[in-house]
This record gives sequence, C-alpha cells and structure tokens, in this order.
Amino acid sequence: MFNAREHERMSDMAAPVCSIPGRITLALLVFCLAGCATYSKQAVSMRDNLLLGRADLALVTAEEKDQSQGDVLASLNKGMLRRMTGDYAGSNRIFEIAKQNMESLYGISITDAAASVTINDAVRDYKGDRYEQVLVHAYMAMNYLQLGELDAARVEMLQADVKMMEWGEQPDEDPFVRYFSGMIFEALGEEDQALVAYRKAGNIYASTSAAQSVGVPDLLKRDLLRLLAQQGLRDEYNKLKARFDLAGFTPKKVKGNVGELIVILNNGLAPIRTETAIMTYSPEVQGNVRVAFPIYESSPKPVHRARLQVRKKRVELETVEDIDSLAREALDQDMPLVMARALARAVVKYQSQKNAQEQSPLAGFLLTVTNLATERADTRSWTTLPQEIQLARVQLPAGQQQVSIEIINAAGQPVDVIEAEVDIKPERITFLTPHWIAPKPVQTRMANSK
Repeated sequence: MFNAREHERMSDMAAPVCSIPGRITLALLVFCLAGCATYSKQAVSMRDNLLLGRADLALVTAEEKDQSQGDVLASLNKGMLRRMTGDYAGSNRIFEIAKQNMESLYGISITDAAASVTINDAVRDYKGDRYEQVLVHAYMAMNYLQLGELDAARVEMLQADVKMMEWGEQPDEDPFVRYFSGMIFEALGEEDQALVAYRKAGNIYASTSAAQSVGVPDLLKRDLLRLLAQQGLRDEYNKLKARFDLAGFTPKKVKGNVGELIVILNNGLAPIRTETAIMTYSPEVQGNVRVAFPIYESSPKPVHRARLQVRKKRVELETVEDIDSLAREALDQDMPLVMARALARAVVKYQSQKNAQEQSPLAGFLLTVTNLATERADTRSWTTLPQEIQLARVQLPAGQQQVSIEIINAAGQPVDVIEAEVDIKPERITFLTPHWIAPKPVQTRMANSK
C-alpha cells in the first residue's frame, strides 16, 4: 500500500494528465482509435460478404452499422451495395447524398488540415479521390439506364464532364467516363456529341495507357470509325483506320428490326488500403521519428475474364477501365503530401511529448503512448468499386433475348454465369450493367430462381 507521502507524489505526477488538456488528449485517443477500428472492421465485413457472393448481407452490415448521412465514404459504399442488390432508385438516392457532400468538402478547411497534423490523416473529412468523384456520376448514370431514364443518365455524364473540366488536366480525366458518355449520347441519337466523346476518350486512353494499364480499347476504335463513316468524314476515317491497323474493318449500321446490346460488367473488387510504418530521420528533432502511411498490396489479384453468350453468339468482354491501377496511381500522386503531413505530425508530437515530460514523467509517458497509438495511416477508400470494368457490344434481333455472361478463370474454365433477359428495341441501344465478385451460394441461386 502507498503511504500518504507516496500517494501525494503520484497525485502530483498525474495532475497534468487529469487536467482538462489531458482529458481532451485521452478522449481524442479513444475517439480516433474507435473510429479507425469501426471503419476497418466494417470494411472487412463488407468485403468478406461480397467475396462470398452475398451483397445482400454486406448491405445489411453497412446500413446497420452506419446511419450517418454526412459520411461520404459510407454513402458511396451503401449506394454501391444497393445497386448490387438491384435497388437502383435507392442507390441513386444515397449516391446523391455522397455527391452533395463531396462538393461541400471540395475545399480543405483549416480545422481539417490542423487535425491531420496533430492527430492523423484519418480524422480528415473524406471527399474521395478524383477518380472516385467522377465514377459516382458514372454509377448514377448506370442506375438511370437500368431504370430506363436515359435523359437522367445524360445529365449525370454532363456533370462528370464539368467536374473533369474543373481540374483542367487531361491525365486526371477518366477515359472510360468519356467513352461511356459517348455511348449515352449515341443511345439518344446525338451522334455529333458521341463522336466528340469518343475522340476525347481515345486521346485520353492513349495518353494514360502507361499509368493505367489500359490502351485504346478495340471496341472504341471500331465505334470511332463507325461514327466517322456515318458522318462522311472520310479523311479522318482513313487516317485512323490505318493507325488502328483495321484494314479489314467494315462499319455496320444498326437498322431495320435490329437493335444493339451494350454490356458493362463491373468485375471483381477494388484494392483495399493497408498501413505500414517506418522510422525516418527528422532534422527538426535531430533524430528518428515514426511515420505511418497507407499502401496497397504489391501485386493485384488477377480478375476473371468474361464472355457474353446470346443467340449462339459468343463475344469476349474487353477491359475499358482498370480501377485497381487508378487507385494505385492516385495514392502514388498523393504520397508526397501524405509523407509531408506525417513528418510534420511527428515533429509536433515529439515536441508535445518533450514538453509533457518536462512537466511530469508520467504525463510524458502517457502522451508518448497516445501519440504512438494515434499515428495511424488513412486507409479509407471506396472499396466496393470493382477491380475492372469490362465491355461488350453486340447487334441482336429486336425482342426479348436471353443473355448469359460466363465468368472464366485463369485456367479457362467457367466458374459462374450471370443470366439476364433483355428487351432489344429496333435501331436502339439497350444497356446491361451487372456486377460480379464471386459465385453466389447455391441456396441463394436456388431462392432467386423460384
């Protein structure tokens, strides 16, 4: 047992920690660690259910655990999960919330920046990387297409165009979004606008192919040539036909009792960020400091191939967006600022520990523990995005058509199939935009077939 003098000495040592600033520090510690743990646990739970083919259970987890309407990341994930379960209208309602909150967070607040320097980057409001800010428009457009609201889909793509034009840098434009907007313009009969979008998409694919691992898709080359031929632009047509090495290509216009099906398959899952930490030298403190920062796993898991089957036609889907590469490139571009904030934070924390140590050894020890515990990387990202987006276009007779999308593994064996019935309209474009992550459990498939 302590005698009276020892008790008094321990009380004096603890006084700084039990003061209001000390209590605030400990409260921040609990808040930050709880927030990080909650996000990580929920993200892992969602992905585990998705990898079991249970988007319905992933949605239950997301909506039970987080009822917040102001959290951009929660809204993005819930919007995507609602979309995966076929609730396209509900998906767009929550995507709209995410979109509005992204806009409100577009500028960085002083409070937000200060918190990231004193605590960690994970306390900053999440407004999404640029590719995420654009893709939310694309997924809202896909939802509107599934709902038969083509004009509303066009509005979303125009908003995506405004967003990309704000940045003013071609490498930050998304080539798939440009290509997708051209498909929607074409579906509306706006061939001039579609041609402009296809040209832009081709240029962006060419300029970003090294970083994003996707060159100009063969489908886009043919679409561009087809519209050039339709509009009589022979010089540009002949020049591009030679550049694309498509001497045998003959444009085929959709006419008569024939329509077109465009399949946009969202395949796999985007990479998930993890955390690492290193010791690095800081001139300000003349010693080594610990900094934490986010990383992606060194090599992505290969995505499955997909093959469309309809009316004895068999068409391989082509990759038109590599979200895995987009995510990694975005983090690489952010890393200099991430590391700068981490080093500045390490200096601030070192000075706070030093000051606390001078007041009380116990206070210094507890603040050191707090600083180590709160030095966490920001591992947040839109993890319900697909790993890749794949595309196929095929002309079909008008009427109800039964469509199968076979999922093929690396050994060339089918592992799953997506069945759908589509209504093909004469001289019109019909869109089908499914997701595939993993085969559904047998009992789920049987229940859906009843």
